[in-house]
Amino acid sequence: MKTNLFIVCFIWFCQFAPAQQPTVAVPQTLDSLQWFLRTQPMDTLYAIAMKDCSFQYIIKGEYDRADSLCQKLVSLQSQLKTYVPLEYCISFLKGTIAYHKGDYSLTLSYFLKAWESIRKNPSKFKVKVKIAALGNLALAYKKVGDLDMSMKYSLESIQLQEKYNQEIASEYQNIGNILAHSKQYNRAILYYRKALAIGKEQKNLTSIAITENLLGNLYDNTGKTDTAIYYYKSGLQYAEQAEYRLLQTDLLVNLGLVYTRKKQYKLAESYLKRGENLSRELESPGALRVNLHNQGEMYRELQKFDLAEKYYLEALELAKKTQDQDDLYTSNMALAELYVDTDNYKKAYPFFKAASVAKDSIFQAQLTGKTQQLLAKYEADKRQQEIALLNEKNRSQSLELAVQRRNVFLLIAGLLMSGIVGTVGYRRYQLRKRLEMEQIRNRIAADFHDELGANLSSIALYSDLLVKNAAKEKEQTLPILENISHQAHGSISSINDLIWTIKPDNDILERTIVRMKEFAIPLLEARNVRCVFLADDSLSQAQLSMNMRKFLYLIFKEAINNASKYAQATAITIQLQEIRGTIVLEIQDDGIGFDPKIIKRGNGLNNMKTRAKELSGQLTINTAPGQGTQIILSFKP
Repeated sequence: MKTNLFIVCFIWFCQFAPAQQPTVAVPQTLDSLQWFLRTQPMDTLYAIAMKDCSFQYIIKGEYDRADSLCQKLVSLQSQLKTYVPLEYCISFLKGTIAYHKGDYSLTLSYFLKAWESIRKNPSKFKVKVKIAALGNLALAYKKVGDLDMSMKYSLESIQLQEKYNQEIASEYQNIGNILAHSKQYNRAILYYRKALAIGKEQKNLTSIAITENLLGNLYDNTGKTDTAIYYYKSGLQYAEQAEYRLLQTDLLVNLGLVYTRKKQYKLAESYLKRGENLSRELESPGALRVNLHNQGEMYRELQKFDLAEKYYLEALELAKKTQDQDDLYTSNMALAELYVDTDNYKKAYPFFKAASVAKDSIFQAQLTGKTQQLLAKYEADKRQQEIALLNEKNRSQSLELAVQRRNVFLLIAGLLMSGIVGTVGYRRYQLRKRLEMEQIRNRIAADFHDELGANLSSIALYSDLLVKNAAKEKEQTLPILENISHQAHGSISSINDLIWTIKPDNDILERTIVRMKEFAIPLLEARNVRCVFLADDSLSQAQLSMNMRKFLYLIFKEAINNASKYAQATAITIQLQEIRGTIVLEIQDDGIGFDPKIIKRGNGLNNMKTRAKELSGQLTINTAPGQGTQIILSFKP
């Protein structure tokens, strides 16, 4: 069963530094700050110390004390009108408290107020504060599910960092999170590594701990368990040194999850219990819910069903308080599956129903088109800058002559190879054409026999059963009727597919794309699966032979059927593109995946591989339990 990991994203706090900061230093440690507030007059330095002390309380999980200091700052706001913009400080601190308490709508509200304070008086704030404020907005928008706005503010923050050469790790973490959320792991890791390098360069323990936690999540999701454990343990050490207790709860849960999957239950239980105790001390409902849910998962694996039920139910109550739809879905589904395991179907039903309602409310399960465009534009701009710099260096180093000589050699070699390949290809083409008509007849006959023969035999069998059961109860008869209907519709669909394949008018690839959409989108929508279908415009007029489009469509149809029936996905992305003369079909779902080593290979997977060979193409299936499934078909038209 796939488990949602609770990822703590740190709200980056830049030391406020106005244009006319006084020379007297404010203490840095919590003890010194507390002493300073007891002994110093209520002036501008006092306000800075109060703000810093409040933030230290937040990191330690003492939210009531932090909020109390915020209230005192509000009372000081009317008295101190010098260089300290307390309106920004108060909004920032209240937003940070709301974040750590799991109230993300309130978090966004306060961070928007903080950003508005900067917009009103931009000259009062240094660049780092502006960068941090943009990053806070990116994080808040991500937590409320608006990935487009999150990406927008992350990229604005990074562009400001690059402009003024003042890098902050949190924005690279956030973009990595968005990419990892849509299973673009190879791209995500680049941003995480950049964030880790920044944290180590700045010797920021909290930043290092957060990034190592995120790297652990990534390697955990891609099945590299030992690497994940290394990053989790290292991140936990840094979080303990930084005294960032909320982050410690997440790392403890992640270690408990890894050891549960490795079936090292004593170790798993020790980490989860430590995390539970810390979460209760911090009074953090989000951290506690995740911990309780995963303890329930562990006890369910150990078949300690009473304990599993206890922890699942408490986790569900916490999810109801926050009304987080992902959490509601996870908790309700866990209870439903637990009761199914114990044959208590009557108890399972209301939880299945509640999980279905929560699932319908979950939105933006993957990157939207706008988010993709924003990130693509940013990365394209960076590549253009790098290319321009490289070209300038090349010109200064006088390498043009060597490049020209190499190009001439490659051109001559390419022409010779093209001639050889062309001659061989033409002869093979002539032979293939002679055999094609005979192969078409054989394949059509085989298809009718395989597709229709089996279905019609099943219809006959179910009809006989229906006659024998005519006098029995409706409950026994109805499944037989449903099977007859299913087989009949399957036969009609097979006839339509074969007729469509033979018809010469459909040789243009655009017709195949239309048929693929007509098949996939209604089927997936009926199962509440969001479908994104992307096709390159350049493919619309491409020509495919009858056999090629037939095998392309059948592989596509088999893949969509498998995903809709077994994947338990919420979203599927279909992309058809041309890459250097090769047509590439990619189908990616966010479902439960499977282990290719232990899965029983049925006719579906075998048929897809056989048809890929008929296309002289390559079929790749990337999947693992809990990581969704990616199917890539590539062939030359």
